[in-house]
Amino acid sequence: MTEVAPMQSATAATEQALAAIASWNPSTKAMLAPLPEQARQTAANISRRQERGEWCGLLAGMTMSIKDNIDMAGVETTAGSTILKGNIANRDAFIVERLKTAGAVIVGKANLHEWVFGPTSQSTHYGPVRNPWDVNRIPGGSSGGSGATLAAGMCQGSIGSDTGGSIRIPASFCGVSGLRPTIGRISCRGSVAVSQYFDTVGPMAASVADVARIFTVIAGHDPDDPMSEDRPVQNVLGLIDRPVRGLKVGIQKRWFFENIDPALEKALDDAIAAYRGLGVEIVEVDLGDVERSHELLAFKIVLADAYNVHKERLETRPQDFGRDVYSRAMLGKDVKGHEYAAALRWGESFRQRLRQVFGSVDALLTPTLPFGAPLAQIGLEGDAWFQTVRQITRYTFWGAFAGVPSMSVPCGFDANGMPLGMQIAAPWFDEATVLRLGHAYQRITEHHLRKPAALPS
Repeated sequence: MTEVAPMQSATAATEQALAAIASWNPSTKAMLAPLPEQARQTAANISRRQERGEWCGLLAGMTMSIKDNIDMAGVETTAGSTILKGNIANRDAFIVERLKTAGAVIVGKANLHEWVFGPTSQSTHYGPVRNPWDVNRIPGGSSGGSGATLAAGMCQGSIGSDTGGSIRIPASFCGVSGLRPTIGRISCRGSVAVSQYFDTVGPMAASVADVARIFTVIAGHDPDDPMSEDRPVQNVLGLIDRPVRGLKVGIQKRWFFENIDPALEKALDDAIAAYRGLGVEIVEVDLGDVERSHELLAFKIVLADAYNVHKERLETRPQDFGRDVYSRAMLGKDVKGHEYAAALRWGESFRQRLRQVFGSVDALLTPTLPFGAPLAQIGLEGDAWFQTVRQITRYTFWGAFAGVPSMSVPCGFDANGMPLGMQIAAPWFDEATVLRLGHAYQRITEHHLRKPAALPS
């Protein structure tokens, strides 16, 4: 089992996180609702118990942000929308219950793209989230606040949600690690959905080791969630330090490695070389027409599902939606039944193809995104910007469509000093291999240790 580094006291960690919120939040708007009193009270209780020598849980004193589409009892859940203003949860989400039991200190609710429906987190209602590495750039989305709170040191761990890339995109843009688990591995009970069949919540942190710790706490069956799978959870902490020598990792140069930032291309080549140095065999694979996953899931299934979720609100309260969310959700109204059915049939054949590929390799390695975080565009969005937004999600939807576990891990920086990420995916319910490969890489690299420069005083 990987060693857990000694942690500072819960009280000290919490005060450090709250100071970072005070310093960074005015320029990043990453933390939608800080919870200082609640956090201090939790931390003080944990510190007292630790002084008595009590075991306070695997996450004792770890500061956490929770994406604001996830319920905390007694706290407002807005999903970034004014429509849900005043929506006070009367029960903790499944994962919040588990985090609290494990000793996590929740310091606030993280900002996000409105209705968890966009890759930029440039929401209009609660202020656009900005990237701590460069506050003129986007953090990704829809879990942009989760990624930005981590990058800025406002917390040590975070919970995001991912339909087609919403954990992995901000993880890549913000230089942190983020895991989208297998569908059904972590309960979504108590969260606002976009597409129930493809939505999942998941852990984010600076290091893969911390992602594994959070995953260990929140993974498991929830009988109140119809999508939750009742099957044993791997002991990821017991497996994470196992040597990766002898594992086979597949890459597909076509499409995945085309038209990407030159700095990313070099970073990926270096990562592949690093894995070879660890004894990993790199194998060329063929995923067929994998590029169709983006068009069919992003622009057929998810659009139709989003329209279905918001149909009544879209028709009765159109003025209460941000322009980008309203226009994209309304596109779902035009998705025809036969198009939706055809997309589902393609997904079934694609999963079968992946089963065959995973018969010959243990994992797949791709870019997370084609480039580092672009400059924000507020009120100036044109065709070029929307093409950029479309490109952001190019490499994340295939894993979501298949439902396999996939994680973004920092692998370098672009010419602007912005983080770059690589994506590791493995077969269904094999989060252990994803985490093991990511952790092995981080043990011999330092990309995840770099932090944004402090804001000028």
